[in-house]
Amino acid sequence: MTTSILEEVDQILRLDGPFARRFPAYEYRPQQLAMAEAVAKALTRTNGARHCLVEAGTGVGKTVAYLVPAVLYAKTGKRVVVSTHTINLQGQLVGKDIPLVQSVLKEHPFKAVLIKGRSNYLCRAELDYALENIFHHGDPHFEKLRTWVGATETGDVSELDFAFPHWNEVCSNQDTCRHQECRHFEKCFYYRVRREAASADIIAVNHSLFFSDLSIKLEDPNSGVLPRYDAVIFDEAHHLEDIAGKTFGVEFSNVRVNWLLNRLGRLRGADISAGQLQAVKAANEAIFQAFSDFPKQEFFLDELLSTARAQTVLGSANEMVALLDNLNRELSAQERDADPDLKERIQGYRRVCGRIGEDLSLLFFRQEENFFKWCDRPAGSRFIQSCLHMTPIDVSLILKDRLWNRVECAVLTSATLSNSGGFGYIKSRLGMEEAIEAVLDSPFDFRNQTLLYVPADLDPPSESQAYADAVASRIAEVLEASAGRAFVLFTSYRMLNAVHERLSGRLPFKLLRQGEMSNDRLLNEFRKHGSACLFGVHSFWEGVDVKGEALSCVIIDKLPFAVPDSPVNKARVDALTAAGQDWFTAYAMPQAQIRLKQGFGRLIRTTNDRGAVCVLDSRLLKKSYGQEFLRCLPRSRRTANIEDVREFYAAISGAERGPAAAKGKSAGRNIMPGDSCYTHQCNEEDRYETPI
Repeated sequence: MTTSILEEVDQILRLDGPFARRFPAYEYRPQQLAMAEAVAKALTRTNGARHCLVEAGTGVGKTVAYLVPAVLYAKTGKRVVVSTHTINLQGQLVGKDIPLVQSVLKEHPFKAVLIKGRSNYLCRAELDYALENIFHHGDPHFEKLRTWVGATETGDVSELDFAFPHWNEVCSNQDTCRHQECRHFEKCFYYRVRREAASADIIAVNHSLFFSDLSIKLEDPNSGVLPRYDAVIFDEAHHLEDIAGKTFGVEFSNVRVNWLLNRLGRLRGADISAGQLQAVKAANEAIFQAFSDFPKQEFFLDELLSTARAQTVLGSANEMVALLDNLNRELSAQERDADPDLKERIQGYRRVCGRIGEDLSLLFFRQEENFFKWCDRPAGSRFIQSCLHMTPIDVSLILKDRLWNRVECAVLTSATLSNSGGFGYIKSRLGMEEAIEAVLDSPFDFRNQTLLYVPADLDPPSESQAYADAVASRIAEVLEASAGRAFVLFTSYRMLNAVHERLSGRLPFKLLRQGEMSNDRLLNEFRKHGSACLFGVHSFWEGVDVKGEALSCVIIDKLPFAVPDSPVNKARVDALTAAGQDWFTAYAMPQAQIRLKQGFGRLIRTTNDRGAVCVLDSRLLKKSYGQEFLRCLPRSRRTANIEDVREFYAAISGAERGPAAAKGKSAGRNIMPGDSCYTHQCNEEDRYETPI
């Protein structure tokens, strides 16, 4: 079996294989074949390793590289789960990539099913309940939804072609679900897709759903959402630590309490006094009001409990636990005489009461080893959007015991998974030990398609107004050279807003700013204008794909180190320090390297894309760790001279659009003046061979 799968992978992806015959423009990529072979070896344990780590640069075609061996493996009677980071990536996988593979591997037919979290699916029973208790006949929102329900085959919210503001009232809910006892069970959208998944070869999920399922199965192996599977492939695997941390921890905002109170207030047939509900609401507001008064946006819970507000917060939390317990007992008494529908709904609300009370007890009155408690309050938001968290410091032991040691094979892949050329960081953070490892470069010609600009004359990053002035001025120079067409990526909203304020009205390009509209609308506006500049943080560093000349420049304000005093970062840094490790090299630097590669990766998405990546952080040149950052980036031509940037764009905007034109006059100054160049004289030949 092992040899057969490896041989078939080679035959399928070779230059004259079925992909080449099916698509005349097919490009054989040795990196893609190397990845497919590595995945096949892990799935079939060719060299004894049961897991696989692969970094595949942009353009490798990693989705096909893992799908082909996964399909061949599934045809031996196995089932494979493919987990992506977001629902959007799920949709691309099932809507584009899997159908492509199915069209090529006709001799290996397979069934693939996409399954999302249950809140993505409409519940017919909740819709009936909403009609009786919330909506009125003639409500335009409801009438549109009712028409849609009669036509949809999936009940998936992503198919809605109109805004429906009350989705949380009609979506599937585990607490009020009656399962097989529901009169709509046979037509249930959620259980229909679960039944489909039970007979599938390939199941597509997102990371949140995968880990939620894993968490449920640990308490009850016969529960969960996903059927039994033999292997799992994680795409965009650099997110696994964060997602696992959220899943195995606790997140609590008063949205949960408000949802419960709104539902109980409309519950017909039950006798719940308005006074009881108001008491729970008041206790909840008292807890979260304390967060809104705290001067930080993110802080440890102990910081709040060390202030004069501690007794108020703890008293309110204790009161709410008691009130919810009383409410639960009263609902239990009313449940005995209720009709079947009301009884099931009451049972669901009792489960919510119990879980809220348990989470509050964990957060305020119990200590758990390897967990820390913290709060966040988004900038400019009202206190009702604050959230309490109990997060594991280290997920490696959890994942080693609950996942890596139990699944037959796990494949982790991403365009940004390694640091300093290896997988030491990701393996230590996730608890994975033996694995097949491969770092595969992008097939794109970065040396001719890109220029990396790092100015040596800027001061190191600081909070000063003078530094913000200097960064804004340098960004303006770059944008004038690139004729706009840029992503300007920041590590903080503070600097984003400071630079945007300084450049607004100064440049002849539309300056779009994250937060002014939805991210989707921002991208649409960016593509539509052709010369726009998009100022973004966080979500625009990765997962955003803009091909062609509309995106011809990426500017990064500074190295993306995590905020030093953020609770998540500080708790993990303190744990590493206590264990005798160097937190900077073991955690901070690898994390920033991966993030920097993600930002760089926004620029080149096809063989025809060209442009400059500008990292306005002189620490790349002046700090000893700078060369380690440069070494992890694609092999671009490099410069510290803004004039080279101007010449680069002048060349690629000329009549010639090929690689030769992209070299321009600046090719002769193909060196970034790093430390080594200041310490010895190097001839022109040395300049081209300077290691990165």
